[in-house]
Amino acid sequence: MSCECAKCRQHYRTLGIAFGIPEESAIEEAYRESVKQWHPDLYENYASLRADAEEHFKQIQIAFRELKEHNALGAESPAESVVVRQPSVVSDPWDATPSKSFEAEPSRSYDSAPAISFGGAPGCLAASEFTAEVKEIIERHLAKTDTPLAIIDLNGARSHANYSHFFLLTSRGILVRDARNVMSLLWYKDMGELAYTDKGRTGKAAFWQQISGGQSKRSLEIYRSDGNHYFSIPGAVDDNVKEVLYNFLSRQKLQG
Repeated sequence: MSCECAKCRQHYRTLGIAFGIPEESAIEEAYRESVKQWHPDLYENYASLRADAEEHFKQIQIAFRELKEHNALGAESPAESVVVRQPSVVSDPWDATPSKSFEAEPSRSYDSAPAISFGGAPGCLAASEFTAEVKEIIERHLAKTDTPLAIIDLNGARSHANYSHFFLLTSRGILVRDARNVMSLLWYKDMGELAYTDKGRTGKAAFWQQISGGQSKRSLEIYRSDGNHYFSIPGAVDDNVKEVLYNFLSRQKLQG
């Protein structure tokens, strides 16, 4: 039986197991999924993600090793029990077609995600509303151990959203593809200040509001726990959506 102590629970979360006390087989499966998603070689050409991947990959190894030692999992060592495939060389690994080994895995469930409502705002979908196009994006970017909760089209689509640039909420953190086509991620445990303010309070912001047609009056800035800026929700995104995001992220921050 797996351990219920606080340290082991933290290791479970590192491996993507958010709730409950997992069986030994679930721990091993979560480890394999995490390795497939966070092996640093996958991010060799993406400096903005490489450092995060290396750190998370290291924490995955530590978590699995200590769980094995503490709970006597009876498996081989992580290095021996998991064979990491080298990724194919492609111009953009985020647009690569998944290999057959990934396609053969069980389909992801979208029914267990907590309900998030954007009030029908264009380009903003909760898990229960995901289209086939959105699910394809998610399967390309997330390991099976992470649950997608909602996605927002950052292009400000008023009709058909193409999600070439998106803000994806998951059970563990945030994944963004911005206007420069740069991917970046932030775990909720590493999230710092959330600045949700009225842009009309400063002269510079008021001027920006005038030239943007006054469509966006609120600003949502997300920071890392070390104080560095992570992402600004663009003015193309409706203010009501920003409020939903602010409330959701505030709850995640309180939950630690």
